[in-house]
Amino acid sequence: MDAYENYSKEDLIRRINELETNLAHCLENNLQAESVDNYLADQRKINFLNILMDTILSNVFVAICVKDIFDGFKYIYFNQAAENFTGIEASEVIGKTDFELFADPRRAHEIRTEDYSTIKNGRTKKSMIEYEKPNGDIRIVNCVRLLITNPDPGASPLLLVMLWDVTEQRQNELDLMKAQETDKMKNAFIANMSHEIRTPLNAIVGFSRLITETDNDSEQQEYLTIIENNSDLLLQLINDILDFAKIESGTLNYSVSWIDLKDICHEVYVSQSLRMTSDIALLFNGDMLPSIRLQTDVQRIEQVLLNLLSNAIKCTNQGFVSLSYELEGDFVKVSVTDTGIGIAKDKQEAVFERFVKLDEFRQGTGLGLSICKMIIEKLGGQIGVISELGKGSTFWFTLPLSCPLAFPSEKRDDILSDNIPDVLPGQYTILIAEDVLENYLLLQAVLKQQYRLVYAENGRQAVQMFKDYKPDLVLMDIKMPIMDGFAATCEIRKLSSEIPVLALSAFTFDEEKEKARCCKFNEYLVKPVDIPLLKYKIKYYLNKNKKK
Repeated sequence: MDAYENYSKEDLIRRINELETNLAHCLENNLQAESVDNYLADQRKINFLNILMDTILSNVFVAICVKDIFDGFKYIYFNQAAENFTGIEASEVIGKTDFELFADPRRAHEIRTEDYSTIKNGRTKKSMIEYEKPNGDIRIVNCVRLLITNPDPGASPLLLVMLWDVTEQRQNELDLMKAQETDKMKNAFIANMSHEIRTPLNAIVGFSRLITETDNDSEQQEYLTIIENNSDLLLQLINDILDFAKIESGTLNYSVSWIDLKDICHEVYVSQSLRMTSDIALLFNGDMLPSIRLQTDVQRIEQVLLNLLSNAIKCTNQGFVSLSYELEGDFVKVSVTDTGIGIAKDKQEAVFERFVKLDEFRQGTGLGLSICKMIIEKLGGQIGVISELGKGSTFWFTLPLSCPLAFPSEKRDDILSDNIPDVLPGQYTILIAEDVLENYLLLQAVLKQQYRLVYAENGRQAVQMFKDYKPDLVLMDIKMPIMDGFAATCEIRKLSSEIPVLALSAFTFDEEKEKARCCKFNEYLVKPVDIPLLKYKIKYYLNKNKKK
């Protein structure tokens, strides 16, 4: 206190106030410095997180984009994966709407509709869908859309869209499924054939030995009858397998000529009458039926009739089996009716499929009806069944009076040409070469809204129509009459090396695919064709060809 003895009371009070003020200033300065340090540390963390997030979003394989809803759905974010997927840089997208990016306004409207749906539901998720990019390419993608609401009142909500391309994955899955199905059918076929062949073979070998061990004439005759019946069954099994293999490879021969259907039915009726029992009557009122001349393959029609009658007889224990036919316009309809066990309604569609046996305890390959179906369709007709369980069945097939195998006439070409619509501005033309009408009608239903379709029933016709209509793409069946798809494509390749040619085939053999590669097909698609994949392949090759 000695230092302050000369100070008055007022001076001391003033001095104390100055010290307090200085102390307050120091404390304030220290707090501000600490606050600045904290602020800078927080800012560094935010900057680092922004860099981290930007690095992550730029390197993920998911295409991510964000739209500002209140600003007309303009893009405000577009990551590297989105650039790679669309082929457009972010600088060309940011600040624009879909209507400015897509040349086709219909596509922009589709996307805007999806945007509104997401706003309404908050989230939409779609898997394995077709996505058309701004350049027209079609890809198979998974898509997730999210509505992000901003907590700041009055701020615009955002729309987040994420896409990831699964086209190759989808193709690999389809290839694996087809391979597994092929392997499954092969194993089932081998197991089935092993059982079916060993059964009659066992009887033939066994009773052949017994014949040598007995001197009784009646026993020997009984054994010979058993051996003969099982030999016939074994021969039928082998014939079915060989015919099926020939049909699958397209090497089954057809010999078309003029025949009288009445004579063919009578011959089959006589041969099958020997197999009838006293409880079953085989009926054929030939005297009441007209003679009908038609062009077809005698041997194949006899094969179908024998198969249908044999099945009817095996499945009928009492009553009758009848054979008849009638004219229906330019076709004749042949029917085999029985009073046998019948077929359940839910199994009727499967009877013409390969290796299908409705009764596993009856001998047979499960190929007979499948072979009949393929033969009849090859001859230009159709086959079907009407049945009621426990009351019998009617198997029927139709045949044209003039077989398409015999007459690939110029008249038919003219008729087809007259039905081809004029091409619209900017519309692509697709040539479809397919000998089975139902297969063409399926493709027509899928593609007719977008493309002009030109239809050829065989390879030779396809080459001529290629010259006449100069299509932008060709869908080529492999196994066709007159000229197959391989030969037709080789002829087309002489005229154009650029035209995309896509093979549509029911065969999955490697040698078929290798032959297609040698014939310079662009793609080899296996029936039944995956429709989204087919549409994608068509758009891919049309757009690819347009860029050249």
